[in-house]
Amino acid sequence: MDRIRHSDLFLLAAAVLGGIALLLVVLGWANGGTPRVETAQAAEAGETPFAPTRAPVRPERPAPDPGTTILTVRPGASVPLRNAPGGDVVESLGDTTEFGSPTVLTVAKRRGAWAGVPTQLLPNGELGWVKVDDGVLATDNVGQAIVIDLSEMRAELSRKGEVERRWTVGIGGPGTPTPTGHFSITDEIEGGLNPVYGCCAIALSATQPNLPPGWSGGNRIAIHGTSEPLGAANSTGCIHSSDADLQALIEQVPLGTPVTVRR
Repeated sequence: MDRIRHSDLFLLAAAVLGGIALLLVVLGWANGGTPRVETAQAAEAGETPFAPTRAPVRPERPAPDPGTTILTVRPGASVPLRNAPGGDVVESLGDTTEFGSPTVLTVAKRRGAWAGVPTQLLPNGELGWVKVDDGVLATDNVGQAIVIDLSEMRAELSRKGEVERRWTVGIGGPGTPTPTGHFSITDEIEGGLNPVYGCCAIALSATQPNLPPGWSGGNRIAIHGTSEPLGAANSTGCIHSSDADLQALIEQVPLGTPVTVRR
């Protein structure tokens, strides 16, 4: 009688332990676990046995990829802009632009501790120079670039050679052609504009050397809205774009993004 009872107890204990083991396996699968044999195989194959299931957080703008170096003047600071490395001072740049944006400079060349940057304070094609290691400039980078093709009246926004956006533009007329060269975005302006400029304006470091007689709108080149037809040479040098394209650019493209205008 005692032997039977011990045997019954043994079988009962085995059944309980087996049930617990089965429950652990089921829970492991329910919580995204991986069977031990698959984990070992994944390790041998050099793979990570567990993949993240959380959806990535989408930033307001795409995270910058290493590409073009940009320099931002730190709040409350100023930096001398020179006409050559160690040359004459052209102007002292504060922490904001004339339009109220943070002062962001796009590095086009490097010479030791000096960085050459496109600037509207010098003629198109000439670089201003700032000293990078003076502690007043914060370094970052942007991965996107804009190319504007005047002959095709088309603009492209790309990252690492892959086109992210393509759109039709208007360009400067015969007497006021859009200047070509390598520039950068200095300001992004929404609201408070004259209605002829549409919803928004993206100011560039380019200037217009061929202003029409009596023109009082300044010499800065910008990408801005228009009521004129796109795909035509009908501006005083600025690049006309639709409001939808401009709003998309302002949402996606940071200050300092390089802009190439070519024929």
